[in-house]
Amino acid sequence: MEKLKLQHISYADEGKKIAYDYTADAQIQKFFTDNQLYAKYQIDVSSTPDSIAVIPFLSNMLPIAWFAGFTIEVDEVDEAFYHAQELIKEEFAKRDTTREFTGTLVARKLVKNDFKGSKASMLFSGGVDAYATYIRIYDQKPDLITLRGADIEIKDQEQWGDFTGFIDTEELLKENHKEYIETNLRDFYTYQVELLLKDIGWWGKVQHGLALVGSIAPLSYVYKYGSVYIASSYTDHIDIDWGSTPEIDEKITWAGGIKVVHDGYELQRQDKVDLIADFASKTDTKFKLRVCYSEKRTEFNCSICEKCFRTILGLILNGKNPNDYGFNVDGNIYNEFYRVLDIGGASKGVRYFWWELMEKAKKTDDFYVFSDKEAETKQIDLIREGKIDRLLEEKINNPNKGVGRVKFIIRNKFPWLIKLYKKIK
Repeated sequence: MEKLKLQHISYADEGKKIAYDYTADAQIQKFFTDNQLYAKYQIDVSSTPDSIAVIPFLSNMLPIAWFAGFTIEVDEVDEAFYHAQELIKEEFAKRDTTREFTGTLVARKLVKNDFKGSKASMLFSGGVDAYATYIRIYDQKPDLITLRGADIEIKDQEQWGDFTGFIDTEELLKENHKEYIETNLRDFYTYQVELLLKDIGWWGKVQHGLALVGSIAPLSYVYKYGSVYIASSYTDHIDIDWGSTPEIDEKITWAGGIKVVHDGYELQRQDKVDLIADFASKTDTKFKLRVCYSEKRTEFNCSICEKCFRTILGLILNGKNPNDYGFNVDGNIYNEFYRVLDIGGASKGVRYFWWELMEKAKKTDDFYVFSDKEAETKQIDLIREGKIDRLLEEKINNPNKGVGRVKFIIRNKFPWLIKLYKKIK
């Protein structure tokens, strides 16, 4: 079996940056770019034992090995994490019974670590899911950890600056310690990894749960975390392939029992918006929700993408003015819903989120009115009657569903062709 071997773990930038040097057999080199995988922290993490420092590396490499069928060799790894990754591999195997998950981890030494403390931490993006979890564990005063390189590209300095400025200055978050991690976890592999799936979407469907949680391991050693919270994206009401679920995330552990909590899985997305609105009312606070990373964004959120729209409508149905929560909209927003949704694609998950909103609208009479109650009531009635749901159903059933994968292959395999096309166009 082909193998990838971790040769060395090194530190740079005064111990803040962990870099991983590895070699891969020729047959599997196609999966990796020339970019050295790294994770950069705000503090010196060089005292981290190698058996813990290796976890960010393995959290990204292991799923590729499982799906592609090769061996990863390391000198040492935390014993609890080693057994955890075997259970996570089994979860992915249950999800896809059409393939054999022959890839494996070989460690020369398993190390028993036991340094966990009582401090809570959570992955924080500033969106609906993250804020709902934050509110639920508010009294624990969790450390807030955000990754640069996940939703925001490392090279996008402007958006990263806006984002960190938002977290650092938000009054609601002032008592929470913040940590930022820069990592090229989406840039060290090639498009060939995407093709390991029947449908593209490696980051969302496979990588992100384990990769995001695993990146916290060195910080957990320094700060002695006892728990790591990751907010749910979906709910137990919908069956969808996703790389972050309770079955996956809550099997992740290291150092003798650090607990990972996949929070809010029992809640629909609209339940979370309701929770946020209720918290804002009870505490008499207003805070911005960062739900959008669109390239069209010129303000805090773009306010014109599908993800912005469903958050905006969720707030309206709670009697809240979306403009108080980081959006910039008026009563014309309802016409924009249909225009943008008709242009874009659709998925089972997106349709489910809008179905939740339709059901919420049916139960809501006291919604926020921008200016014209009669006209806006008619728009809410159309949502209650399922106009958006029918639009998305039609798009999901579109026979051109597989075109995206073909375009993805052409775009990545023949980048010169795309450049030529744009030049001619």
